[in-house]
Amino acid sequence: MSLRDAPLLYVFYDIHGLDAQREILESVLELPVIEIEPHLPHERHGVVKYDAGGAILSLNLSTPGKFRADESDALVTVLGADPDHDVEARLAGRGRLKRRADGLLFTDPSGHHFLIEPGDRPAVRELRLTVDDLDRSVAFYRDVLDLEPLSADGGGARYGAGGVPLVLVEGDRAADGRRLQRRTVLIVFYTADVDTLVAVMRQRGLAFANRRAYFTDIGGSIRFEDPSGHRICLYQPSAECLTWGSGPKVLDLVTVP
Repeated sequence: MSLRDAPLLYVFYDIHGLDAQREILESVLELPVIEIEPHLPHERHGVVKYDAGGAILSLNLSTPGKFRADESDALVTVLGADPDHDVEARLAGRGRLKRRADGLLFTDPSGHHFLIEPGDRPAVRELRLTVDDLDRSVAFYRDVLDLEPLSADGGGARYGAGGVPLVLVEGDRAADGRRLQRRTVLIVFYTADVDTLVAVMRQRGLAFANRRAYFTDIGGSIRFEDPSGHRICLYQPSAECLTWGSGPKVLDLVTVP
C-alpha cells in the first residue's frame, strides 16, 4: 500500500477575490462547476469545485494577507482549452500573460499559474512542480511515495498519479519569474483507508504534520510536505460527502482502473 494505490483527487487553490476567480475558471477556461458551498462568506476548503477531467480543481477563500506581490506558485497547472475560443484575448487584463513555446502561461491575481494548451475540452493534463533539488525529490516521490515513474531526463521527472501526472522540474524561480511560494496550493490524494495508509507510509519514512488523521463530516485527512515544501494531503471521503454535488466525480476518479 502506497500512493501508487491512491489516485490524485483534488487540487485546492487558496484565492482572494472569489468572483473574479470564478469568472476566469468558468467563463474563460470553461471548467464545469460541480459543487458550490452554500454558506458564504467564510474560509473553507472547497468553496467552488470544478470538473477538470482527471482531477477536481477547487477554489478556497483565504485572507489577502496570505499573498505577496513578489511571490507566485511553485506549481503550474497544465490545462487543455478549446483553441477556437480565443482564450488569450479573453484572459487579457485578468492577470499576467506570457506566450511560450509550450503554450500560453497565465498567472492569476492570487499567483496561481495555468499553462493553456489546445484541447477538445477543458481538462487538467499535468501538474508541474518546481523543486529545489531534483535528485532528492526524485528519491522522495519514487522511494517514499512509491509513485509510478513514467519518464525522466536531465530536466525533470514524470510520475503517474491517477488521471493527472506529476512532473518535477528543478528551479529557483516561479514560472513568471517571481519568488517561489508553496503555501497556497494543496494537492490531495484519495485513500479508502487513511489510517492504514498513514501507518504504511510512516514505515517508508514519511513524516506527517500530525500524529494521526483528523476526521470530520467530510471524512479523514492528514497532511505532509515533500522535500521542497509542496503541501500534500491524504484524504478518505465520508459516505455523506459522496452524496454532495462533487460526489459522482469523486467516485468516477477513484474507480478508474
